[in-house]
Amino acid sequence: MNEEITSEEKLMSLLSHLSILIPNIGVIAPIVIWITQKDKSKFVRFNAIQAIFYQLVFFVLMMLFIFTGIILMLISMPILIANPNAEPGTLFFISMIFMFLYFPLWFFFAIYAVVAAVKSYKGRIFRYLIIGKIIEKKVYK
Repeated sequence: MNEEITSEEKLMSLLSHLSILIPNIGVIAPIVIWITQKDKSKFVRFNAIQAIFYQLVFFVLMMLFIFTGIILMLISMPILIANPNAEPGTLFFISMIFMFLYFPLWFFFAIYAVVAAVKSYKGRIFRYLIIGKIIEKKVYK
């Protein structure tokens, strides 16, 4: 881990983490960075792999919230269709909450990724919770 980190490596690491700011397709950037830089720099490889896994976790959580919201909405829809004058029930509002949890979830994940980007741009090792230490052991054997 005592390697000299160039400004290009810092920039690649920064872009890996910040790509989460591009909704739903941001994971492509760290994949491309990892593919092109994995043999050139352990620092970039470490940050790109972390960003890939971090964004995949975000994507899975986002899909779980949205699909749960859609399922709950579909369950509540027959009641609304059968009685057009009925007010939406609690289940309908819960489904909306699940679907709108995407925004605070994205905000939390984006802020954490920005912290990772800034620290990696300064040339410091940043480890995401849980996956950071696992990936570090694999990259910096």
